[in-house]
Amino acid sequence: MRNSILASLAAVAALLAVAYVADPAAQGRQGQGGQRITGEGFVFGGVPKMPNPPGPAPKRDLSGAWVGPQNNKADPAPPMTPAGQAVFKERRGYGAATQLARGGPEQQPGESNDPFITCDPLGFPRNLLAHAISSRGGMLFGSAPNRMLIAYEQQRIWREIFMDGRALPKQVDVRGAPESRYYGYSAGHWENDNTLVIETTGVDERAWLDEAGHPLSSSAHITERYTRPDQYNLQLMVTVDDPKYYTKPWTWMRANFYWMKAQEFSESFCVPSEAIEYRDSLAKPSGIKIQ
Repeated sequence: MRNSILASLAAVAALLAVAYVADPAAQGRQGQGGQRITGEGFVFGGVPKMPNPPGPAPKRDLSGAWVGPQNNKADPAPPMTPAGQAVFKERRGYGAATQLARGGPEQQPGESNDPFITCDPLGFPRNLLAHAISSRGGMLFGSAPNRMLIAYEQQRIWREIFMDGRALPKQVDVRGAPESRYYGYSAGHWENDNTLVIETTGVDERAWLDEAGHPLSSSAHITERYTRPDQYNLQLMVTVDDPKYYTKPWTWMRANFYWMKAQEFSESFCVPSEAIEYRDSLAKPSGIKIQ
């Protein structure tokens, strides 16, 4: 069995015990004494010891596999506009993340209408949280003519970052403009020899910004700054500017990623048939309300 919706939902809902029992493959990945089986190509916990010093970063090159995010330190979301509050009020995420974001336990922790429960795309930038892999997923930087490609372990999705100087769409979902996308439209440039800046807009508003269900409008502007200070480390800062839903911009993520020379990525999918099975055979009978 692949890493599936059972493990993904468990991470969101903190139902780890249920996922472990229901996923024989997850149990099979455990070694004696409950330790995960590891090898050169798979790193499940912690960060391997790096050379000291780690070595210089190659110029304008992020190619290869990176594991993270680690040590994420984000700013709290700023006050929302009335439009943002109206959307947020309709969303119900699982457990503590939602309750904390709303200032208290306003809802039952087992009630949710998170679209990922039925395998809708996570969208951008929520996919950067790698929540279904204990916030320790993988991303792979590659290249193609006029663009950079970023592939993600979770859901095996990929993004195109155009590097040819093209402008981002000024509008989406109106006559003469392109349609919004779950992962938006992205353009990038090198600020210096070790900092890549990516600008994204035109995201699909159906996707949640985070686990708590904060909204993100299609006119939002998201900026990623990837700084590689040495061979093994990558620092990411993500800022969100969305005047439609928030009263000011803020730093949504500050996190570290680590270069893994031999890292291989497992398949981690949200499989619709398994999501339905989870909903009907486990969630609903146990009293969890899924809308």
